[in-house]
Amino acid sequence: MRFGLLILLIALAVLLALVFRGGGQPDPVAESRTRLDAVKGVTLEPVLKQVEAALDAYAADSGDYPADLEMLVPRFLPGSGFLVDPWGTRLRLERSEPRNLSLVSAGPDRAFGTGDDSRRSL
Repeated sequence: MRFGLLILLIALAVLLALVFRGGGQPDPVAESRTRLDAVKGVTLEPVLKQVEAALDAYAADSGDYPADLEMLVPRFLPGSGFLVDPWGTRLRLERSEPRNLSLVSAGPDRAFGTGDDSRRSL
């Protein structure tokens, strides 16, 4: 009887430690978001390549890159939807010097200037 009570108390202590520590069950919603962001990250590369090709075509045609990505539509891209990353944020064209351009996606957090941004030098 004493050992049974001792085992029951130990099991209860372990259970309480897991519940209050938050280590019980993994959060399925957070895991789903992480997986979804990973898949979206893979689909970002073809989006950036397509916009880069449109930018190169624009530059070849006009002699310089556009001031705004919207200038690629409709001649070099069929619609503005092609200027949006997989997370739903519009891509940016950033110039640090006249000939130093980058195509930027805000990434999963949808905020520019953070660590998860994807940048493609042109």
